[in-house]
Amino acid sequence: MPLTLNNVSAAAPDDPNRRLLSDVNLTFEDGTITLLIGHTGSGKSTLLHLLAGMRPPSSGEIRLDDEPLWRRNRVTRPLLLRLGLTFQFPEQQLFARSLRQEFGYSLRPYGLTAQEKERRIQSACEDLGLGASFDPDRSPFALSGGQRRRLALATTIATSPDWLLMDEPTAGLESAAAKELLRYVQARKAAKGGMIIATHDLDLFLPLADRVIVLDHGTIAADGTPAALCANPEPFVQAGVGLPSCVLLSHALARNGTAVMDEGKLSPEDLADAIAERLKERHCVTVKSAPPAEHPEGKPKIESQSDESALLASLPPQSQAAGLSQESAHPPATANSLWYRLDPRSKWLLYLFIVIGTMLQSSWLGLACAALPIAAAYIGLSRSALLGAAKLLKPLAWFMLISVGLAGLEWTASGSFPFVGFSPEHALATGLNVFRLFLITLASYWFAAATPYGRMVQGLAWGLGYAKRLRLRTDSFALAVSLMFKFIPMIVREWQRFSDIVRARGKAAVRPGAVRGRDMPALVIPLLLALFHRAEEMTAALEMKKIGRRTALLGHTESLRLTRADGIAIFSGLLLLGGLAVLRG
Repeated sequence: MPLTLNNVSAAAPDDPNRRLLSDVNLTFEDGTITLLIGHTGSGKSTLLHLLAGMRPPSSGEIRLDDEPLWRRNRVTRPLLLRLGLTFQFPEQQLFARSLRQEFGYSLRPYGLTAQEKERRIQSACEDLGLGASFDPDRSPFALSGGQRRRLALATTIATSPDWLLMDEPTAGLESAAAKELLRYVQARKAAKGGMIIATHDLDLFLPLADRVIVLDHGTIAADGTPAALCANPEPFVQAGVGLPSCVLLSHALARNGTAVMDEGKLSPEDLADAIAERLKERHCVTVKSAPPAEHPEGKPKIESQSDESALLASLPPQSQAAGLSQESAHPPATANSLWYRLDPRSKWLLYLFIVIGTMLQSSWLGLACAALPIAAAYIGLSRSALLGAAKLLKPLAWFMLISVGLAGLEWTASGSFPFVGFSPEHALATGLNVFRLFLITLASYWFAAATPYGRMVQGLAWGLGYAKRLRLRTDSFALAVSLMFKFIPMIVREWQRFSDIVRARGKAAVRPGAVRGRDMPALVIPLLLALFHRAEEMTAALEMKKIGRRTALLGHTESLRLTRADGIAIFSGLLLLGGLAVLRG
């Protein structure tokens, strides 16, 4: 059951011209454990999501058991059931009222009998050391953070996938739980189960790995056995990856005449045994050691350079600079957009002009004219912002249609029997109000997507500066407005993240970004909990900064400077507002 990638590339969601993976050719053999390592932004998570069927590749082909994973922009469901993916911080995916229901949701796509489900649940709990405290009828939200993490991992392990794909499985995991996970990995390796693990914890997983793939800016920087890569650690340093402690110690010993790396000792226990053997050999032979070099002041000279620094210094300059992040090498696509370059004060004014002009309209013609500049403003947004707008506005469109339909219903009496009628006048009147709200929401999302949060606050500070001169209290208003615009894009990002988790757990063979109706509880509950958690973190941060206690909330505006483009934008906004006002009159 090999898993194969043939010339696979993946583009960034916000910029089709920027590649997250470039022409990757890999074959993962059955029963092997492969580690994916690389700095943040190197493409590890992207590669795992491609292998798990979360998104199709931009080009190339992915095959499992020599069958294509994707057909007509849909993942092949029988193959999808053979893949299991665990996300970073998987405890955030929990939603059910009991542990049994959490397992039931993950196992539902497999059509198992009740006895088989119970057997798999018990086996997964034993594999991760889940004791008697894990009552199947207990709420998952009554567990501690570490227990919820192990429960979330167990729900994926219970599906018994042919290939288990894990994204940073030990991030935030306590030591005892990490040891249980390591024992499961060892048992799965003995049972010839395939695993691909993206991790920074090389000390834990490297001794068990059959293969290590080093990713650097979306390309394969190195591919080999752990012993071969540790004997030549240059690819680790070139890719900006920290070296395992055993490798650092082995090279430090080699520089002092004790070579142990040639035996491939990768775990602390094996390396300790190798060091003990070398010390015994040296003890049997009397070696006259030269005295240490003396410092000019009579003190022994101590080498201050760390082992990793010594390895880094031995590499060519271009290798030392290779640890830059993906983001630094590829600036965001929005940085080249006209809207992104505009001064935030001009965007605030444009937004206010559009909203005021839209609110003035009381006819369908006026709203249609107001919709044209709003639609034109979306031309300069990034592709990811446009996709986010589509996901946000689709339920709003359904809300508008349902509201119009319900508003048009009316009870009429014909003789002694009442019946339901429909009033087009009432429906159109409600539709006018709802469509006005729809346009304002469109304008608000444009403003939030086109303006970074910090710059947005700076522009707001400029506007409220005039109110402060009149000794008006503006901090509460500024806080409410700035947080509202910060949460709009955050909701879109969290929706996308949890929709991926739901598709991975529910094995939905739907196009990327889509969510089935029956999966909505598994999506909405974790989404709301995550947003509440974000709000709680933000409240704590504001409390630590003592916002509202005579402390200035808004930032400085000295760095803002209007340009010719800003002047043209403001003048165009004034013309738009004037035209919409005339249209209303």
